[in-house]
Amino acid sequence: MASSPVFRFESLLRLRKQREDEKKRAVAARLRRIADVRQRQDNLRNAIELHSDALRDALREQAMDVDQLRWGRHWLTHLRRGVLEAESELSANRAMLAQERNLLVEARKQTQAFARLKERRRLEFLAEAARRERIEADELTTARFAYAMESEERS
Repeated sequence: MASSPVFRFESLLRLRKQREDEKKRAVAARLRRIADVRQRQDNLRNAIELHSDALRDALREQAMDVDQLRWGRHWLTHLRRGVLEAESELSANRAMLAQERNLLVEARKQTQAFARLKERRRLEFLAEAARRERIEADELTTARFAYAMESEERS
């Protein structure tokens, strides 16, 4: 039987797989960034809640200095701005994630096209090898038959 088939585009297929892997890593990195921003946003919301509760408790228990109150409100505003910035960053990251996923889908399609071509070539090779084996077996059977007929005629 013949040796295994050689796929001429093997290096190109490998390159396409590498590009697909790069796109997968980019998508994974973007998902990690989104998770980090969500975590930061949750932390800021918790900090807002804790600081608001602390301010309310301080106002209930005793009279607060105006500067302390102003500082506390300033800090709440700063935390809320952080939440809004995180929301903006989240929406930008989601938009970029959508683009990166589209690029990943395109890279996957290109890789699959070459993988299908490689499989088709492999099947063609196997079919050709099977055809050659049948031809060789038929020739061998014909030669045996001819030898048997010749020996029968001699006897």
